[in-house]
Amino acid sequence: MTNLAKIEFLRMGRNKKYLIMSIGMPVFFFLVFTAMIKLPNHEAQDTFMKEYLMSMTTFSLTSFSIFTFPFEIIEDKKNGWRNLLYRLPVTDIDVFIVKVIKMIIFFIISIILVFLVGFLVRGIHLTFIQWLMSGLLLLFGAIVFLSLGTILTNFKDEKTASVFSDILFLALAMLGGLWFPTSQFPEWLQMLSKLTPTYHFRELAVGYISNNEIPSKSILIMIIYAIIFISISLIISKNRKQDIA
Repeated sequence: MTNLAKIEFLRMGRNKKYLIMSIGMPVFFFLVFTAMIKLPNHEAQDTFMKEYLMSMTTFSLTSFSIFTFPFEIIEDKKNGWRNLLYRLPVTDIDVFIVKVIKMIIFFIISIILVFLVGFLVRGIHLTFIQWLMSGLLLLFGAIVFLSLGTILTNFKDEKTASVFSDILFLALAMLGGLWFPTSQFPEWLQMLSKLTPTYHFRELAVGYISNNEIPSKSILIMIIYAIIFISISLIISKNRKQDIA
């Protein structure tokens, strides 16, 4: 598995478009919206900047989970890389673990870069513990959110997967309050928003810096979603194998 990890890390830069989109787009949105929106109260402005930084970091991590992770696996199946790996003494679990480890590295890079933009460009100040805990909570959420990406890996056609991922990504981002505060939504839409995994993904960090306590409810809901997503993915995969047989 060590050799597999070395090979996989050498291929880390092959999907540059996903890397640029996953980090560049959230940073761009953060800089634009924080420059455009000016609240009259300094304290309210400071709170908005902090929460929007966490929202855009969540947006970045969600992009990795919905695009980079599943599309690498789909491409590996399509170009024969997965079949080539079967000649090596590795299992499907080994391949999956290495993919997840690589994604964790991407997550850490994303969190650090987006946080640095907030700190250096917009002058956002948090205590060291707040930066650290927010980053760790978002990292936890990102790892859990990979479970949604496992469903997308079951697509055979890359174009179909791309269309579905685009719609899913935008819908979850908007409904989860990553672009606009859910407090601005109509009451019925706020209720719907609080049912989405992205809302609770964002809430991991926003809830922590707002209340100075770990949002255990959002952690539990994220874990429940992960169980549901993995179960759906396993059912789809099992049915596909039965159809082939």
